[in-house]
Amino acid sequence: MGALCAQENEDGKERALYYLSPTLVGAELKYSPVEKMCLALIFAIQKLRHYFQAHTVHVISKVDPIKYILSRSVLSGRLAKWAVLLKQYDIVYVPQKAVKGQALADFLADHPVSGEWSFSDELPGEEVFYIDVLPSWQMYFDGAARQDGAGAGVVFLSPEKHLVPYSFILPELCTNNAAEYQALIIGVQMALEMGCKDLDICGDSKLIINQLLGEYEVKEDSLVPYHKLASRLLQKFDSFFLDHVPRSANKMADALANLAATLALGASVPTTVPICKRWVVLPEAEDDDSTEDVNAISVHVVDKEDWRQPIIDYLEH
Repeated sequence: MGALCAQENEDGKERALYYLSPTLVGAELKYSPVEKMCLALIFAIQKLRHYFQAHTVHVISKVDPIKYILSRSVLSGRLAKWAVLLKQYDIVYVPQKAVKGQALADFLADHPVSGEWSFSDELPGEEVFYIDVLPSWQMYFDGAARQDGAGAGVVFLSPEKHLVPYSFILPELCTNNAAEYQALIIGVQMALEMGCKDLDICGDSKLIINQLLGEYEVKEDSLVPYHKLASRLLQKFDSFFLDHVPRSANKMADALANLAATLALGASVPTTVPICKRWVVLPEAEDDDSTEDVNAISVHVVDKEDWRQPIIDYLEH
């Protein structure tokens, strides 16, 4: 793990105060990426307690370790101890975008020192450089199951805010929860193939999200293999975040899943469905007997505020 404590001086420049670079040992090696991030924060609090007691500390990280700990419905073991420790201090989470010091924290995490190494707080006053870090990829998923077919919808949102939608027909009939798991696993596999290291996963299935977070037990035997496979794939990311969103925030993935379930044409035949904006302008009512086909454009002089004017201009020019 790596951590850096820094403070802005009177000129608004950030100065390094203290470096931390502990090594994970024993059971800590089996922690999930998010739990390792939380452990790094807890270790920093224990080592730099006097800073946390005297100041409001802004924690800059890829994921929110404070939210992860305090949002657990049932706290036990180490999470309960961590929650009690966090509530003693004034800590504010800041998302990692353009931040200072992250390069040094990453370097410390990649080059840990032994436990016998003595740290020194007499550090030179070099300025910590800025480094621009793009946000994580986001993935929205949804599954739909019907009597005559099932489908999965996955939508990726790149760090540059580009939407990448996918729709999949599931060739076998299944329950709605199984379709949700299928959509999540397909999306995670695609993210790994694209080389994503960090992934924020959003879905409107509270059951699936909470089962993967460990808050709900997997009681249905048919869902156990899906849960195991999804958990194993998620561990391949450097960091991941699972978030339950309302259905209104997952409309695109929901529409893609229902579209695939409706168009159950067979999984072996890819189907491209183009979607574009279009509006049909109806002609004005005229007497059919008095009209004849001629190569001419009839233009009526209308007020500039009329909604038809842009269409007339387009046809005329």
